[in-house]
Amino acid sequence: MYKFTYQGQEYTFPPFFRIPDEIDPETGQPITFGNTLQEDLGMTQEQADAAHAEGLLNVLRYERNELLKETDWVSGEDVPQSLKDIWFPYRQALRDITETYSSLDDVVWPTKPE
Repeated sequence: MYKFTYQGQEYTFPPFFRIPDEIDPETGQPITFGNTLQEDLGMTQEQADAAHAEGLLNVLRYERNELLKETDWVSGEDVPQSLKDIWFPYRQALRDITETYSSLDDVVWPTKPE
């Protein structure tokens, strides 16, 4: 999910849309599709860039978390250690992905074990 915080207000909306489908908390007016965050929220360019970077990172985290959920089974007590030894490096690489990448545009996902 693309989300960011600006002036204490959290904005959340589906990824790949330019603006949130929300009401501007200051004006009470709808934020219309097609405007930029900077236009609708009165941000400086620096604030808009920071909000966008935060949003992209949160989309990356969301996708990463979905991949981690698919492998939660490997942490079970009944899973043999040999399987854990194969899957844990993959899971750790997923957890570390946000230390290297900041958006889906440039991420290189680790290879899932077979």
